[in-house]
Amino acid sequence: MARKQRSNPAAPAGLWERADMREALADRDLGAVITIFRKWTGASQTDVGILLGLSQPHVSDFERGIRRATSMAMFERFADGLGIPRPLLGLGEPSSHATEPETQDVQQREPARQAPSINSVEFVEWIAEHSGPGFREVYERLAARIQQLQHSPEPERRHRAYLRDRVTREQLATALADYYPPPLAEGCSFYRVQVDGKPLSTTVLTRPSWVQAHIRLGAEAERFEYVPPSAAPVPPPRLGDDAITAAINRLAEAELSATVLTNDPVYRLLRVTAERERLDAAVALMPFADYALTMDLLEAELVDALAEHNAMGPAAAGGRRLSLPLRDTYLPSVLHALNMERRACAGGPVALLAAARPAGPGGRRPPDYALLVQERSPRVLNAVGKLAVIPKAFHQPTVEPAAEASLSTTLQRELEEELLGRAELGSLFGEDFRKVDPLHAGLLSPPLRWLLDHQDTGGYRTECVGFGINLLSGNYEFACLILIDDEEWWARFGSQVEANWEIERIHLYSSHDTAGLRDLMRDSRWSNEGLFALSQGLRRLAELDRTQRVAAPRIEVGAPDG
Repeated sequence: MARKQRSNPAAPAGLWERADMREALADRDLGAVITIFRKWTGASQTDVGILLGLSQPHVSDFERGIRRATSMAMFERFADGLGIPRPLLGLGEPSSHATEPETQDVQQREPARQAPSINSVEFVEWIAEHSGPGFREVYERLAARIQQLQHSPEPERRHRAYLRDRVTREQLATALADYYPPPLAEGCSFYRVQVDGKPLSTTVLTRPSWVQAHIRLGAEAERFEYVPPSAAPVPPPRLGDDAITAAINRLAEAELSATVLTNDPVYRLLRVTAERERLDAAVALMPFADYALTMDLLEAELVDALAEHNAMGPAAAGGRRLSLPLRDTYLPSVLHALNMERRACAGGPVALLAAARPAGPGGRRPPDYALLVQERSPRVLNAVGKLAVIPKAFHQPTVEPAAEASLSTTLQRELEEELLGRAELGSLFGEDFRKVDPLHAGLLSPPLRWLLDHQDTGGYRTECVGFGINLLSGNYEFACLILIDDEEWWARFGSQVEANWEIERIHLYSSHDTAGLRDLMRDSRWSNEGLFALSQGLRRLAELDRTQRVAAPRIEVGAPDG
């Protein structure tokens, strides 16, 4: 159905003189200002967001009192966007600088480029609030960078993408092993495996107890404590020139691609104990921008440095040390990586799904487990185009952070969203999502409801089978196994399993296909955390196999040099 275009709402006469509005403005309570403005204009949160250049979730946070303005740039944005008389917010009149109009011949020689529309405004605000430049300067720098990328020659863009694609997982692992030389702290080592004798390296930092974990999730062995953000504040970063430039580049590339970038809350890990049958952790909330514009920039910095190194060739590059100023600032040592309480440590579960299937038609395939693998979509933030297991997710809440802090809750939600058709779970913080309890039993899909009903009978189990810190970006990675050990589930619901937007392609492997699994594990396209979860998941699946459904290749943790 076509929608009528509507004009932007405007304040009716006398709105700014109302007693309740005057009180809200005097207190600089912008949440109350929004509520009163919406009441008398009929504006939606989306309408207000358009006027302010903010996303609807950001406006909602203001109105619910979750977010408060602290910068002059934000007060000025409200004054300009809603038409608030500036003195009512304690603001002076903006200075005007008259400029000479361009002559007609100059305009004809150099047509003005239209300023790009920017969607990631709240990320611009985050940069402005954590650095010297104000909002307007950051916004203008981002707009200029977007235009620069838009008008760069096509061969130049293609060449850069080609060089980046040639950087391999092994190169990343080698570079980080050089950056963080042994001996590593507290008995840690990089996770390495041998697959039928072929060594494979990753950037995941582990300990022996972490890779020996076999922890039943959703049971007493899994304990996650939720710490209110006020009791565990993230040390606010102060961005230097390199960090500001990198953050602006990240936003520019996101604006020009289909990348989904929203400032939803995520769980940051404060501490963790992962042993053979015990998982004890504490988490707090942080805005996604705290991670996306700091720690998550480290991977791109390293990839670009290696791409330049590859382009120069061994002779020209020589023994020149890679220039990694962001890593020098945010993650200079393994001790910094392990000190999770003092940094923005985001991450989540990376799970191998194994579903029991009966024998194939005519006995062409024996009873096995269906193993699902994905190629990551260009729209996701991490591991674009790489191979990964399913589900793979950031650990984050929906509506009740304290009750949803466990890893098992995130796995359940992601299983629903990524494979079982509940697409609305991907827009939990959008204005159109109205469910008070999106994980209520009455809303679960039939395939997931069946699984939860069969947990006690042994037909369904989830385990944490490993833990590590991915030094590529400082993320925490919980390698998990989702085991559906009853053939009835696949017979009833296998036809309903489908990939969501995060997945470019989905591949299905048989747990009996030894050669296929060997080639799969040796594929150079695996993300570091994906290979970690696949290796740990297959090892555990083989240990649990009691009916000869698994014929995996030989997987040994620890290469000869590990």
